[in-house]
Amino acid sequence: MHSTKRTVLAVSTAALSTVLISAPIVANAAPSMSTVAEARASKTLVIGLDGAAFDFLAPADMPNLDALRAEGMTAASNLYAAPMSGTVSGPGWSTIATGVWPDKHRVTDNSFSNPAYATYPDYLTRIEAGDPSRDTYVVGTWGPISQTVFGPAVDVREAGGNDDGTTARAVAALSTGDPDDVFVHLDEVDGAGHSVGTSGAAYGQALARVDQQIGQILDAVDARATRADEDWLIVVTADHGHTPTGGHGGSTPAERKTFVIAAGAGIPAGSVRYDVKLVDIAPTVIAAAGVATDPAWNLDGTALGQLQPDEFDSVRGALQTQVDETRPGATTLGWTHTTPAGWSIDNSAMPTGGITELRGWTFATDEFWTNVELGQLRETSVRNRDVFAVADSDEWDDKTHAAGKFDSTLVSPAYPLNGAATATLAFATNYQIDGPQTGEVFVSFDGGAPVLVKSYTAATNAHERLVLSVPAGATTAQFRFRYTGTNSYFWTVDGVRLEQAAAPSLEVSAEAETRLVKGKVVVAVKATNHSPVPVALTLTSAYGTKTFAEVQPGANAVHTFTTRKASVPAGAVTVQATAVVDGSPVTVSIEAGYAAASAH
Repeated sequence: MHSTKRTVLAVSTAALSTVLISAPIVANAAPSMSTVAEARASKTLVIGLDGAAFDFLAPADMPNLDALRAEGMTAASNLYAAPMSGTVSGPGWSTIATGVWPDKHRVTDNSFSNPAYATYPDYLTRIEAGDPSRDTYVVGTWGPISQTVFGPAVDVREAGGNDDGTTARAVAALSTGDPDDVFVHLDEVDGAGHSVGTSGAAYGQALARVDQQIGQILDAVDARATRADEDWLIVVTADHGHTPTGGHGGSTPAERKTFVIAAGAGIPAGSVRYDVKLVDIAPTVIAAAGVATDPAWNLDGTALGQLQPDEFDSVRGALQTQVDETRPGATTLGWTHTTPAGWSIDNSAMPTGGITELRGWTFATDEFWTNVELGQLRETSVRNRDVFAVADSDEWDDKTHAAGKFDSTLVSPAYPLNGAATATLAFATNYQIDGPQTGEVFVSFDGGAPVLVKSYTAATNAHERLVLSVPAGATTAQFRFRYTGTNSYFWTVDGVRLEQAAAPSLEVSAEAETRLVKGKVVVAVKATNHSPVPVALTLTSAYGTKTFAEVQPGANAVHTFTTRKASVPAGAVTVQATAVVDGSPVTVSIEAGYAAASAH
């Protein structure tokens, strides 16, 4: 068994990549953790177990994987299903490699007939483009892994033939070479699944056997002569599950459930997360390799070091088991009408009755909601994480209710605004149509009348970014998501956040001093406009006010206040600057102090 004691830094490489990109360089600064981390070699290893069903990992004899889970994080999640894609290997490994879901990478089966790898390449190809000095290596038992899923930019792509051969090649590469980023694919658990299903003894035996191979690979990492100077991110994952009797490709929980197990610097030992998905592996490895992720890549995943829970996730502790529903399972905690702090649900237009769990907007998990009825597109809601909001008129209508349509509004807190002329409402959404329904987003500034931002007229499964024009002087924005439907489909919303550009500002400086003129004290002031736009300057003292209507960039406004006194105490002149920046009026005030003075 490989050693379970590894030297890791207290700072995640994913987080460090962001710090190193965005932090300013400070001359003569003391050595920082970033400097220390740069001295270590960042390495990554992803091991893929084809067809490994998550619920059978713990019962199997897998001490190496158990040790890895104890060292790091375990996150189970669910895949898509048709019509987005079947739960098969082509789309599964393409999702892991590219960091996007099948509706983007376009691999929906094992034929690879129309992939979008040119737009969404594998993560090793992105690493090579960002840092060609890194050595990348792929070895896989299943041919398409090294021939198709990972592209020709990868330094070495090998076929292992079988899992023993793949393991031997991986061990040799790690023992005698110096690869930086490694992907290993092991296939024979999937073969056992096809033969006997997860209920057969051979399936558990295959899991035990692949655990030994994982141990050999991790032992090769730990035995490296340079191991003490290396920071390894280790990830183990799977492309899909299996049915009890064998096979996969459908929408049952056993086929859709998969996992991400990760250990390395900054990942808490023994941690469990509910918001991590397969698409997060690619950006996590890219960040660990020190390559910046470009927003233009349009990835669905987020690096672990940057992934944060949203407001909806806070209600996980309030989740309940089924009441009227019968399919999710009697012990599945998965829904609540309890709202996060600041949020509310307006059901004043909802008829009484219907399915209790889905009367009005509901906060739910994928495990619960997507399994209330299979094959009705709920399984395509892959961009939701952990707990999300759902309005489902189709399922609500399955129980007798008073006359009228589903009509519920989800209301956000009033988010503070910083004075920027625009703001962006961002959220993940899956809006599916099957009959009369509406989905509308409204904004209300400073408690005013709601204004329509977007009305959905077509099915939309995406990360939305709605740009808002902010009225001058507005201080808060509140949002409403209103869904109506008559036995129609559904609308899911998750990860709601308000993004704002840096607040517009003005840069001015001022200095004041006292002088004696003919036995009297005067207060002299000079204000300078350092802003890129003309500003109006108002200078106010205890001895009067002076206004300059238009001071150009780089110009000064100078004024002397006459006190008519032979002595004055210390005081200050207030300088107020006003201008229009990016369409928004901006005002800043500063003070310039002056000393007491006397002619005596």
